[in-house]
Amino acid sequence: MHPYLQFLQFCLHPGSDIPDCVVDINWHELREFAKKQAIAGIYWTGLERLKDIPANKPTDDDVLEWMALVSKLRKQNATVDEKARWVSNNFRKEGFRSCLLKGQGNALMYPDPTLRSAGDIDIWVEGGDRKVIAYVNSIMPGRKACYHHIDFRKAGDVEVEVHYRPSWLNNPINNRRLQRWFEAHADACFSNSIPSHGFQVPTAAFNYVFQLCHIYNHLLHEGIGLRQIIDYFYLLTSSDSRQTDLTPMLTHLGLQPIAGAVMWVLHHMLGLDAAYLIVPPDAKRGRILQREIIEGGNFGRYDRRFLSGSYRSPLKKNLQRLVRDFRLCLFFPSESLCEPWFRLYHYVWRRKHRSS
Repeated sequence: MHPYLQFLQFCLHPGSDIPDCVVDINWHELREFAKKQAIAGIYWTGLERLKDIPANKPTDDDVLEWMALVSKLRKQNATVDEKARWVSNNFRKEGFRSCLLKGQGNALMYPDPTLRSAGDIDIWVEGGDRKVIAYVNSIMPGRKACYHHIDFRKAGDVEVEVHYRPSWLNNPINNRRLQRWFEAHADACFSNSIPSHGFQVPTAAFNYVFQLCHIYNHLLHEGIGLRQIIDYFYLLTSSDSRQTDLTPMLTHLGLQPIAGAVMWVLHHMLGLDAAYLIVPPDAKRGRILQREIIEGGNFGRYDRRFLSGSYRSPLKKNLQRLVRDFRLCLFFPSESLCEPWFRLYHYVWRRKHRSS
């Protein structure tokens, strides 16, 4: 295993011994790897535990650079927490129940929530697509809507996405089952308040499914990094998933392939105890997921296999997705083969809802 991943296991397991790999680590290059994977705060927890190692101790300059990163993370989390509370309160005043997806809700499962790399605010609002899109457009006309969310106003420097569906699957049969499952669990999520933070977050049972969907979609459409996998690590350990087997439910929803891959990565790459795994690990798919994580970094932004300019050109972006579909179809056939058809359906859906 690569030294950076060995050291990551040390960071994630507070009671573990300092690994021998520290003598081979280039601390500057590790910091760049941590930034690409958006997990600098996780590595900092390990650096703080390095006391008198015999060789290759981080220099004062190394430590100061890490401290600057961590200080920035803490400030970002404080800002996004404040904005998430403001957004939630505003929807509540307008008569909408809501809960935060991912982001600051996931941070609450970390031993130190301020060390998770903060991102945008994703808020799931009750009411369905037509009602929520109409409300957003009544405030900010012409906002861009897609199948599961609509872009909303910025809260300061923080982007806000309003979800009327938490996520989706490309396969139409599995997606129908998934949306029904979300609806069945919506009330529990909209009622799961965190009084100390002033917003609602999903239940652990909901996150077992939703966050797998989130990982699956990023793997298939853009790329996936270690931050989302570590989110799942803390989801399983903080909710005490030991001896929980969700194989029948996840198979019914079409999530068994990605679930097995994630469990393998959590166990073999991050050292999660097998007792926490919610389905049996899948080594074949897990190695594919691990490759994509290392190649692409956070949301696939550092993947050198991407076509040049694919983020700016719609044509290149669509071609890039076809390349990903082809590369992953042997391992995740249901979602990969249905992706082009869902894209066509999504085009029709967006035209239909453009004037909503």
